[in-house]
Amino acid sequence: MENRVQPFRIEIKKTILSDGRRFAQCCFFVSDAIIGDFDQYMALGSLELAIGDLIGRMKKLPECDFGFAGGIEAVFEGLSKAFLHGDFWFFQAIEECAQLSDADFNRFSAVPLAVEAFDGEEAYLIKFDGRWRFVWRQWDTKMINSALLDRQFFVDELNSSLNKIGNLSDS
Repeated sequence: MENRVQPFRIEIKKTILSDGRRFAQCCFFVSDAIIGDFDQYMALGSLELAIGDLIGRMKKLPECDFGFAGGIEAVFEGLSKAFLHGDFWFFQAIEECAQLSDADFNRFSAVPLAVEAFDGEEAYLIKFDGRWRFVWRQWDTKMINSALLDRQFFVDELNSSLNKIGNLSDS
């Protein structure tokens, strides 16, 4: 199912305990879906590192276009198996992907890694038919969805959230 609207935003909230420890809550809103568990608290510094890592991965994202590799669902499943299980069978038959290393597939993951709010979430940013798309599996329905989302817009939103985290850390 493809959503044609491109709204994307990141919600972040900070909580400071009486002993000074700083925690954050975070999730992504894509179209009408929520990715991440906003009720889950995580260390503010861990979230900052995870979003910084995500920005780095998005900037190094391979430019290969998966539009010729089947439907969005097939590409999502192929990326899922490559990223989570090291199974690259889907991409071995795609000429444009032949030059990708095993580590390149990790770059497609479009959620912060190793933070509690995004544990179990699967989302990828891919180029499909010449356009960038954010593709995710809905947690409750397991349905695969996609929304047009420009890579630079995504990186800019991540940078903005990283600046917000920096401001949250200072206060």
